[in-house]
Amino acid sequence: MYILNVSYIEQPAKVEPHVGPHSAWVKRHFAEGLFLFAGPKKSGLGGVILAKSIDRPTLDSILAEDPYITESVAEYQILEFDCKAAEPSLALLTTS
Repeated sequence: MYILNVSYIEQPAKVEPHVGPHSAWVKRHFAEGLFLFAGPKKSGLGGVILAKSIDRPTLDSILAEDPYITESVAEYQILEFDCKAAEPSLALLTTS
């Protein structure tokens, strides 16, 4: 599983035109079953996405298509982890 920490590297005014295309990109990956949770940071300077475990080259390829990346207004910090425990209603996210 991955925690994708998105940080803006440009001023919000330069990011704003790309919010709609980025949101559409996120929704597409929810529909495909890759993304589990997503939302903006309280600071307003980026966001966080929780993604299912897939091979890293495939993930890198998907992230390279994010409009925030293609327009050079944000960057990703990627943290991969094995989810071994979860609140009971989220148990399906754990790995054995």
